[in-house]
Amino acid sequence: MVTENNRPNQETEARGLSEKFLDGLSKLVTLVIVCAVLYGAVIAFEELDQPITKVTIEGEFKYLQHSELASLLKDQMDGGFLTVDLRKLQNVLQEHPWVGEVSIQRQWPAYLQIDVVEEVPIARWGDDAFLNRLGDKLTINDNSGLENLPLLTAEFGSSSEVMEQYQRLAELLLPTGLKLAKLQLDGLGAWRVETSKGIRMVIGRNHVGEKIRRLVLVWESGLHLQSDNIETIDLRYPNGLAVAFRDPVETGAINIEKTDKNSIVHG
Repeated sequence: MVTENNRPNQETEARGLSEKFLDGLSKLVTLVIVCAVLYGAVIAFEELDQPITKVTIEGEFKYLQHSELASLLKDQMDGGFLTVDLRKLQNVLQEHPWVGEVSIQRQWPAYLQIDVVEEVPIARWGDDAFLNRLGDKLTINDNSGLENLPLLTAEFGSSSEVMEQYQRLAELLLPTGLKLAKLQLDGLGAWRVETSKGIRMVIGRNHVGEKIRRLVLVWESGLHLQSDNIETIDLRYPNGLAVAFRDPVETGAINIEKTDKNSIVHG
């Protein structure tokens, strides 16, 4: 027999069961909707991630060949329009010594546009090679017109080390207006320079920056007046430098101690 006292409890239990059912149904519907959305997203992604059908390589090339760059990319085109690894492609291209900069963009619906900036030969390296700004060796079949580039040589040491020193010296010498024509790292590790004016410099191994700054001070103090007559500048002195002139000069304009053909200029 159901009494009046039992009815509220039964009604409460019924409501509880109903709420649990509706809550479970709501969660189930939500799960179904989420799965449907995810499935739709996967389908849409797969539809959009079409195989790449066209790759364009653009840039003004003098030494690079489009075929070389295409060959580098041939085995690296993994994935579709959305999943292809652009960073990987960029790194592969930039490993080529003639490639300076690379940018890659996706073009709808299944294209890649690659813009390449070609490296510029900065200097000659020995008898038959050239260097870019990083000191990477470049091979040039037609090197006509490049004979006026500065010549860098080394009896030991890397091309990148010599290029780094070349750029540093070129910057330090800017106040003098002297331009480097030759830079040599000899077997003893000493640096030797020849400028476009035919002035030879013996710098030595250590304190290169300090020595060049000392030269700049002396140069601006009056040594530049004799620039056409200077044969050699020896910078290996601890507190000065020695200048050898082609023809005798009058001293006094700067602090010079005359010793036959050589003159000691104190810093």
